[in-house]
Amino acid sequence: MNRLQALAVAGLLLFSLSTLAESNPEPLFQNRFFTLSQNAELLCATSEQQFTPSEQLAEIIRFYEKDHPNLRQQAVAVLTEHTNPEHLEDLADFRDDCRDSASVDLCVLEKYWDDKDAAWRALALFYDSKTVIKHSEDYRYQVKRFDADHLRIFEKAIRKIPAFLRESISKAKPTDKLEQEIADKPTVMQELIRDAFPEDYKISIWQDYTHPLTLVPGVGFRSQTVAQVFSGQNLIVFTVKEFDKAKEESTYRDIEVQYLVDFRLPIVVHEIAHTIDNFHFWNGEDDLYFFYKYHKISNDEQIMKIIAEAKLALWPSKWFEAFEFLAEVNEGRYDGNTQEKLAELVAQYILIPERLRQSAPAAYQWLRNEVFRGIEYQGYDRCPTPITRPLTWWQKHASGKLLGH
Repeated sequence: MNRLQALAVAGLLLFSLSTLAESNPEPLFQNRFFTLSQNAELLCATSEQQFTPSEQLAEIIRFYEKDHPNLRQQAVAVLTEHTNPEHLEDLADFRDDCRDSASVDLCVLEKYWDDKDAAWRALALFYDSKTVIKHSEDYRYQVKRFDADHLRIFEKAIRKIPAFLRESISKAKPTDKLEQEIADKPTVMQELIRDAFPEDYKISIWQDYTHPLTLVPGVGFRSQTVAQVFSGQNLIVFTVKEFDKAKEESTYRDIEVQYLVDFRLPIVVHEIAHTIDNFHFWNGEDDLYFFYKYHKISNDEQIMKIIAEAKLALWPSKWFEAFEFLAEVNEGRYDGNTQEKLAELVAQYILIPERLRQSAPAAYQWLRNEVFRGIEYQGYDRCPTPITRPLTWWQKHASGKLLGH
């Protein structure tokens, strides 16, 4: 073989290897685009600021879909999976309307959300962070749905969570043996468990047989909560009407404050903290049900002492100061039970670390070393402009609304 032939063969080989490399699809769920935010920029923002623009969402989608045939079809199927007949009827209508679209699946997702930005954000967040955001399985009109605004605040909350923690809470094992697990329990207990078990947790299972972190609207068990997470699960249910009370421009007479930034962020981070608690010690194999007692951060014997001795800081939002009528709230601190106090400690470590470091230095150090692997944050106190404003006389006496009701 002469030199020219050798170079030609080498060139062909390099071209073939290059082509092969280019055809290798990127792994999903890299947490590459929705990166960790350790500074205060997301905290100091309103709902109209500091979220990923639509053109970047398109880039994220293209990055993951390249050389991934049928990925979009599979992802949209998970992001719109329902068993409710009314949802299924809607989806069938969407698909029929979209049959001439360049991308039937993306068209269906856009109609499902009734908003292009919401659809693209839901798809991009799933590809990058393995987070499912969708409508509730409950089709009733009383269950207010998420819209594009909610996906933006969820994006910000996810960006406050380190990638290694996102990964640990996005691989929950599906709980598909409920009836088998409760078969030996009293009938009354079985009925209570079935009543409490969220229907949305039975669906949205990814191809690797894991249940991704999932956010859905709902009303909470017995309509008692702004948001909730059951033990052993990574499904977060938000009562949208109550959740949105923490949005900027909300005015509350009972705590004499008007919000200037979107204080829904601490609520989402608090709920994500519950999932961190649920899966911190999980081995990835054991079945977990919310009525099981298993090893969590909040029931670890040694850690419980740290939690008990910690004094929570006060939030600049004054959110819990409006809920003194709740047994779990004491002097503006949500510390009445260990699980909630742990979630608050995690949320405060992320969002008001300067205050937590002063009020609970031992707990702060434990969180930094054992939960966050040395990662630290800047909190609301670093915002360059005010994040709340005292009410005017008119707001106090004429137009205020009660946060706690």
